[in-house]
Amino acid sequence: MKLKKYLLHLYFKARNTKLVWEFLNGKAIDMLAKNKPSLDGEQKRIIEEIKRTGIAVTTLDTFFPNQNLLQKLVDYSKTLHPEEAEQGKKLYLKKYWDRYPVFNLNNPFLKLTLEKRVLDIANEYMGMWTKLKYYDLAMTLPVPAGADAVQSQRWHRDPQEKKIFKMFIYLNDVGDDAGPFYYVVESNDDGKYGELFPQKTPEGIYVKEEDLLKKISSENIKKMTAPAGTVIFCDTSGIHKGGYATKNERLMFTSFFTSISFKEEPAYKLNSDSKESLPLSPEAKFSIAL
Repeated sequence: MKLKKYLLHLYFKARNTKLVWEFLNGKAIDMLAKNKPSLDGEQKRIIEEIKRTGIAVTTLDTFFPNQNLLQKLVDYSKTLHPEEAEQGKKLYLKKYWDRYPVFNLNNPFLKLTLEKRVLDIANEYMGMWTKLKYYDLAMTLPVPAGADAVQSQRWHRDPQEKKIFKMFIYLNDVGDDAGPFYYVVESNDDGKYGELFPQKTPEGIYVKEEDLLKKISSENIKKMTAPAGTVIFCDTSGIHKGGYATKNERLMFTSFFTSISFKEEPAYKLNSDSKESLPLSPEAKFSIAL
C-alpha cells in the first residue's frame, strides 16, 4: 500500500510539471488560443486578481447586471428537497442534490455556471478550455460549541491539479459565525506562497492553524464574510478552508472546473439530450466533461 501511494505521488508530481501539464492539455490550450474571448473591464479585473492572488470577488448584480439573479437562485433553492437528496460524508453539510445530479439546463445554477461570461474567466485563468467536474448546492450547518474542525473546515490544498478553478456563490449573508470561506492570498501555484505546505497528491494535505500562522501573516489571509449574492472565483490548489459555522447556516453554490488532464469522472449525469443538441456555446459543450 505504501509503495502504491508513493508511485501515485510520483505520477501526480510528474503530471503537474509545466512540460507534462502543457503536453497533456495541448488540445484545450489550442482551443483557447484559437478562440480568444473578448473580455470586458470586470472580467479583466477578475482574471488579473486571480492570477496575482489566487482569488477574486464580485457580486451577481455586478457580474450579471439587471438580471435579479440572486432572487431567482434563492427562489429556485426553495423548491428543492434536501431531505430527499443523497448526503455525503461531510456531516456538517446538508446537500440539496444527489452526488450525481442529472444535468438539466432548467436548473438556473447550472445555467449560470455554463454562461460564456463565467467560462471565459475559468478558461483564461487556466490557460485552456476547461472541463466542468461538478456543481453543488449545500447548506453549512452550525457545529456544537468547541467542536474540532474537520475535513475542509481545516486549512488544506485541493490535491488534484496544479491549477483548479472554482466559483462559489453565497445565497445568504455570511458573517463570522456562518462558516465563511478563508483563503491564503498568493498561495496558488504561481504565487509567493505557492510552494508553502505543497500539495500531497492524491490524498491531500491538511495544515495546522498554528503551523500556518508561523509562516503566514494574518494580513495575507482573506476572510470572506460577505452579503448574499457575493461571487468568489478562486484557485483551490491554494491554501484555504471554510464551513466552520458556530451559530448561523450558510447556503452556498459551488462549481468546479479542471484541465482535461484531470481524468476523474464528472459528478453529474447527462439526461436524454446529447451535448450536440443542448443550447450551449462551444466553450460550454466542451466543458461538459463526458
